[in-house]
Amino acid sequence: MPRRAAKPLDVKTIEALKPRAAAYRVSDGGGLLLEVRPTGARVWLCRLTVDGKRRDMGLGGYPIVTLKAARDAARKARDLADAGEDPIVRREAEAAERRAAREAAERAKEEAEGRTFKAVAERCIKAQAPGWKSDRTADLWRNSLAAYAYPTLGAIPVAAIDRAAVMRAIDAVWRSRPATGRKVLRRIGTVLRYAAAHGMRANDNPADARMLRHAGLPALPGGRKQPSLPWQRVPAFMAALDEMPGLAPLALRLSVLTALRSGEVRNARWSWVSFDGEPTLTIPGEMMKGKKSADVLPHRIPLSPAAVDVLVRAYGLTTGTKATADDLQQRAALRGDALVFPSATLTTPLSDMSLSAVMRRMNADRPEGTPAPWRDPDGREAVPHGFRATFSTWVDDTRPHEREAAEKALAHEVANKVSAAYRRSDLFDRRVPLMAAWAAHCVPPAEPAQGARVSTMGLRRKGSAGSMKAEATR
Repeated sequence: MPRRAAKPLDVKTIEALKPRAAAYRVSDGGGLLLEVRPTGARVWLCRLTVDGKRRDMGLGGYPIVTLKAARDAARKARDLADAGEDPIVRREAEAAERRAAREAAERAKEEAEGRTFKAVAERCIKAQAPGWKSDRTADLWRNSLAAYAYPTLGAIPVAAIDRAAVMRAIDAVWRSRPATGRKVLRRIGTVLRYAAAHGMRANDNPADARMLRHAGLPALPGGRKQPSLPWQRVPAFMAALDEMPGLAPLALRLSVLTALRSGEVRNARWSWVSFDGEPTLTIPGEMMKGKKSADVLPHRIPLSPAAVDVLVRAYGLTTGTKATADDLQQRAALRGDALVFPSATLTTPLSDMSLSAVMRRMNADRPEGTPAPWRDPDGREAVPHGFRATFSTWVDDTRPHEREAAEKALAHEVANKVSAAYRRSDLFDRRVPLMAAWAAHCVPPAEPAQGARVSTMGLRRKGSAGSMKAEATR
């Protein structure tokens, strides 16, 4: 039985209560009890009768629940019990409702955060990454979106992004760096289409550049292609390049002689090189720009004697063993999948900036105040990728009848998809003399490349050497 205080409890009386070996209760009247436990804790209880059964309802501990608050809670509990409702069941139901509401709010918050542009962009990148040929592509996407899209769009739910928001995001970069602005706009559009495909927004795309033009996005001035060296200057450039030490200049030299993209040269493996007939470098389909092996055939490149000489020199630099053109076939086979142009680690290719750095050094080595020696007609310093345009222009100016073969050499797609589906020849036999003539222009016979002259013994098919010589001297 609870001990009845001589009068209702007050703070002084409560504070004077001492713990005992066993818990005991002190009544405040009206069914309100204060239980004092051996630990010294004081807990409020309300004694009720519900449906003829006595129940004790906890009201919280003192002093967190004050005397006044305990009396108010006890009175409300008694009123509910007098009305025939169990206050304990009522409290548990209310607590369950609060938990459910809190969990729903948390789920809604998580869902909202999961549908922000930044979160959806990350899911979009992960979904598309398996189809990209390089892991670096995902990093490029993340970096560009982080720099230009996330500051404005990152925290906005994809469903709420409209054209005005997209314009705010890209306006500055669109005006200051047009090429980057176009890339960022395309990537924003891809993320929003991904969101629409997964039911996170309506199937419209506020990143449509044509619609944004009507909404006020300014037209960009006509852009310029990457600066390229005039083809007449290539022999002098190759002679100067021959003075540059290291693997990167050799990789650049091979890219010029083959009109390949720098990435295709930097990632080249010895297993791609074949001397079965015409010396050939074959790039797997999955390594071609923006393609998967299922979509495109491997790209074969005939190797001129000057190109073979580059491989001989690269072999010597990477292995420390002298080689010749005649024994490169056996040596290349022994190298297997080893990189032709490895970085210092020997397991990764040269960086994508290594070839550009070679050209910057070549242009920097000049008297102060004089223009860069290796530049395009506009005065801009030439870049490695520009040599593809140099080769193409050389074909237009000197061999326009070989335009089709040049397009195959550049691995350009046929614009007409129906025509492309049926025209499957890579015109390799026509490209053999074409690339030999290009190499003869780049490295004239009167000014052979540094090192031993390259023998073609055993490297050419019968009957091809004469036609190559005739073509090279045209």
